[in-house]
Amino acid sequence: MIMKKTGLAVFFAALMSVLGLTSCLNGDGDTSGVGQAWVKVSGFPGFYTFTTADGYTINPTNQSVLTSELGADYAYLIYQYDETSLVEGSKEMNVALTGCMPIKTANAYSSVEQMDSLYANAPLSSVSEQTGPLFWDKENVFVPISYYITQTSDDTAKNTELNKHNFQIYYDVNGGSDTELVLKLRHNVADPDNNSKRLVSVWEYKHFNLAQALNAFSMAKGRQPSTISIEYEKGYSGDYTAGNIQLTKHSIDYQSILDALNSSQK
Repeated sequence: MIMKKTGLAVFFAALMSVLGLTSCLNGDGDTSGVGQAWVKVSGFPGFYTFTTADGYTINPTNQSVLTSELGADYAYLIYQYDETSLVEGSKEMNVALTGCMPIKTANAYSSVEQMDSLYANAPLSSVSEQTGPLFWDKENVFVPISYYITQTSDDTAKNTELNKHNFQIYYDVNGGSDTELVLKLRHNVADPDNNSKRLVSVWEYKHFNLAQALNAFSMAKGRQPSTISIEYEKGYSGDYTAGNIQLTKHSIDYQSILDALNSSQK
């Protein structure tokens, strides 16, 4: 049933902190609101559901806007909802999607000793953007990767170009201090001969599962890392030459991530 006014206010405040909801209540009877969430994807076209890391289920009422297979285990959603539809004690809500960004999983991990020196053939622009990497839980992270593509004339050509780009992380448990796990992020393109034409910067989130890297670090050091550093080859265009490449690190305070996750589970 719908909650009483006081209960609804308390419940809504909790949802705001978990799901990033914003009320549009303005005194004129409008009960609509907007929200955003990082979610895990379940289902298939026409029958998708989404679950947050806190266990909330988000059901799209306008499934028709998801016209094709998302092809990703995670996604970032923007949606609208009716505040009067929130049910006391429920961890489920119906929404109308206004945006959905699939977050695809990047290539599998391997240790730095297995690193293929021929794999990398293109630089990155950045791995931080404005938000920096975002952790879903202790092992799964969404990394915003900025890189260069060729100029394209339409969405079809752009998708063809994007599909030529792949990413791999190699973990190095001895590459930093005794408390630092180093992840070497490398970029591969299917047609490196066109790198000099890649001048347009784009970015997207990629999902990486850190379980294997964290386990290897724990076995070697007897503890979890307090810092995770992502090393990448930074360039100022798509040209993969020594003059354009600079090894760059983006460091993450992983201990604060662990503390925040442990605190939220209490």
